[in-house]
Amino acid sequence: MNLPASLFSEDWLWLTNAVFAYLMVRAVTGAPWRKLLDNGIMVNALVGLLIGAFVFWQFNAGIRPGFNFHILGSTLFMLMFGWQIATVSIALVMLATWLRADAGLITLGVNGLLMIAIPVLFSEWLLRFSKKNLPKNLFLFVLWNGFLCGAFSIMLNALATTLILLFLSPYTWGEIQHHYLVATPILMLTEAFITGMLITSFTVFQPEAVMNFSDEEYINGK
Repeated sequence: MNLPASLFSEDWLWLTNAVFAYLMVRAVTGAPWRKLLDNGIMVNALVGLLIGAFVFWQFNAGIRPGFNFHILGSTLFMLMFGWQIATVSIALVMLATWLRADAGLITLGVNGLLMIAIPVLFSEWLLRFSKKNLPKNLFLFVLWNGFLCGAFSIMLNALATTLILLFLSPYTWGEIQHHYLVATPILMLTEAFITGMLITSFTVFQPEAVMNFSDEEYINGK
């Protein structure tokens, strides 16, 4: 959901830019860059996923301004690299997409909060919850933090976007239902399938590339 500047007042756009900039500073300064750079397999995985995410972000469908759809990849990036690196990485994908489409950079804040901050931070919270309260095994890690979390993150993104459009944009509830919410279940299933499939592949065949997964915790002795 790439929201254009024409839907919002300038004050709201600058406010969201300030909040998103604060989140980016926290992510950049707190990210485990040394842990990433010391792991060549993880670096290769990050580069490959960045290219893949950028390609997927170009394939979006939509009818009216603001009502377009594409997968986000937020949950997958968070599981692979932690919330800080995930936030920075997807922000780079979003920036490259905006520059390619010649979109207004003033909308980076509102779109970043909706498509990056909400799903990434929710995925981080759900991972912490599962580590504390659920048995540690590969099946639950993939099902709960991959498939289900991918779907839930899109649901939260859709809910937040709906509220933003309903209260801050000229669109009516009927228009939002007809042009946006009708496609949300399909997008949830797509995000869940791709996230689950990729995180399963990485944890099984290349677990060294997944920062939030370890054989000792989830496989050995199970």
